[in-house]
Amino acid sequence: MERYEGKIVWITGGSGDIACATAERLLEEGATVILSSRSEERLGEECRKLEEKGYEGRIHYLAGDALDYEGCVKTAETIQKTYGRLDVLVCSQGILIHKPIDVLTTEEWHKVMDVNITSVFYCVKAAVPIMKEQNYGRIVLVSSIGGRRGRPGVGVNYAASKAGLVGMTQLLGYELGPWNITVNCVAPGPLAGRMLSSLTQEHIERLKEGTRIHRLGKVSEAAAAIAYLASDDAAWTTGEVLDVNGGLQY
Repeated sequence: MERYEGKIVWITGGSGDIACATAERLLEEGATVILSSRSEERLGEECRKLEEKGYEGRIHYLAGDALDYEGCVKTAETIQKTYGRLDVLVCSQGILIHKPIDVLTTEEWHKVMDVNITSVFYCVKAAVPIMKEQNYGRIVLVSSIGGRRGRPGVGVNYAASKAGLVGMTQLLGYELGPWNITVNCVAPGPLAGRMLSSLTQEHIERLKEGTRIHRLGKVSEAAAAIAYLASDDAAWTTGEVLDVNGGLQY
């Protein structure tokens, strides 16, 4: 039996690399997946790609801004009304603005904090009442090594926002456990994908050299970690952070 057979999964930041890789992994394991993000065009494009791989009928999207709390509630309620339940929430949204603190503007601070942590809070808050009602839920947040080790050059806004997700994971794991809701977090290192497109090749090579396994990670490897934490294989794991970084912390 596939781990996600019959499971309804909502993935936010739905047109990003990690979201799409996670969607494909969970679809392979039997899930029905709903992607959400602001760009309806990009969501439609990613869903078409997955449909062409044989997942038609189990991959869907709902466009909406995760910084609109009422919109998040509407999305969660639409999923419940349409599919009868909401089993898994994966929050993968995130942006980068890497600047030293004396160059970083207050607007850039707020932009990163809003997307990386406030919008995650909104999505989780929207999903929790449904999960409490059904006495079941799996929530996985996506942090970063930048929020775990204070990596140089990631920007104080990014580091603070991703560290905040670790704190949110630990607190919510404790708070929601009595309703059979687990809350865990994946903290990837540098992954080959669109998120690193703003970095120079020299910077990327330095990142590779810093790992003990000398390469960038694959988004599929982050997706595999998410797939474990969101499954019932991890039913007695909550409030935890799984680092996926090729040994970059050493």
